[in-house]
Amino acid sequence: MKGQGSAARAAAARAAARVEAGQHLPQALDQALRKTRLDARDRGFCTEIAYGSERWRSLLDYSLKPHLRRPIGELDPLVRAILRQGAYQLLKLGLPAYAVVDSSTEAAADAGVARARGLVNAVLRRVAEHGQPDLPKQEIEALALRHAHPRWLVERWVERLGHDAAEALLMRNQEVPPLVLRLNRRRTTRDESAAACAAAGIAFAELPGLPYAVALHAGGDVRALPGFAEGRWQVQDVGAQAVGEAVGQAAFFLESACGRGTKTLQQAERQSGRVVGVDLDPDRIREADQEKLRLGLGAEFLAADARSLPPDVFGADQVLLDAPCSTLGVLQRRPDVKWRRQPGDFARRSALQTELLRAACAACASRGTVTFSVCSQEPEETMVPVKAVLADGGFALLEDEPPCAEARTEAGFLLPGMFMAQLRRLL
Repeated sequence: MKGQGSAARAAAARAAARVEAGQHLPQALDQALRKTRLDARDRGFCTEIAYGSERWRSLLDYSLKPHLRRPIGELDPLVRAILRQGAYQLLKLGLPAYAVVDSSTEAAADAGVARARGLVNAVLRRVAEHGQPDLPKQEIEALALRHAHPRWLVERWVERLGHDAAEALLMRNQEVPPLVLRLNRRRTTRDESAAACAAAGIAFAELPGLPYAVALHAGGDVRALPGFAEGRWQVQDVGAQAVGEAVGQAAFFLESACGRGTKTLQQAERQSGRVVGVDLDPDRIREADQEKLRLGLGAEFLAADARSLPPDVFGADQVLLDAPCSTLGVLQRRPDVKWRRQPGDFARRSALQTELLRAACAACASRGTVTFSVCSQEPEETMVPVKAVLADGGFALLEDEPPCAEARTEAGFLLPGMFMAQLRRLL
């Protein structure tokens, strides 16, 4: 990464500023990259520092604090981003100080905050000279900083899981994951995709337990990878693919609150009957329709409220609800999420998830199955909605173990980064 220019750093700073304004990191970075003419190497570097500085944000702030005259939160968002990303390059990537300081200083001008060039230069020089400060002696505070998580979340996990299991979770969250794809079984095979990746010099690995999952060690823009334009694959994590593979065969499959439709399109590959996805957000429905065309799959996408599903989607014999959640199970891939969450979020989300699950159950046909999943393993978002629906009567919990299951709970299964439960309608 030595020798990377200021343009990549400026693009990463713009993405980080959008994240602080409320945008999700993948979308913010995609928008920032679309407005640049960076080559593949620079795009990969931009992605690395954008994600890495979010992953280590609190520890980077702690390392910057002794060298700032005012709190980092009072700085211009672009200046704050350039400082964090510079500190990340120095402390975590170990890049040469002269290259990081000079390019970060120029990035301030490229990003439109030239007035801060002197500040960026001086602060990053001091960080390079002094390194990371000693951590506090207080155990929870030190643990939270060492692994760059909000203190309240670390306290929660230590109380629920114990110190060692909580620290193992924190360490796992900080790992950089491979890019996991679901091969489009209608358009390619493992051998074809492996050959295409080998020709492009990309490491390709099969994943056990999932028939169409592969892992790539590749950075940069996924749209530039072999097979994207031809619709031969879709990005989808291991846990999400496992949920989709656990869904039974159906004459009519419905996904409630389908988002951008990834799991719906997975079923369009697997199922021979009608496949429908419903989501409240018309922009997400448009994205799902575009993906459907790219992948060459047959699925219907409808814009509707999943809390009150339209009558024409009732009677599905397989219903999937991947409910909106805290997404704390996928912090490896979504490090910005941990800085958004607050302790009160869980109760609010649990109430919404229960409402959505009841609506999904209402749309399920006689003897049909509802699959409930969340990319979280927090009790309020897993056990509470499932137990509430079981208490309503009319459904029973299935105990068939899904692919890649890590543990069984009293209300379902833990998967990599996810929770899943399946409910069978009794009558």
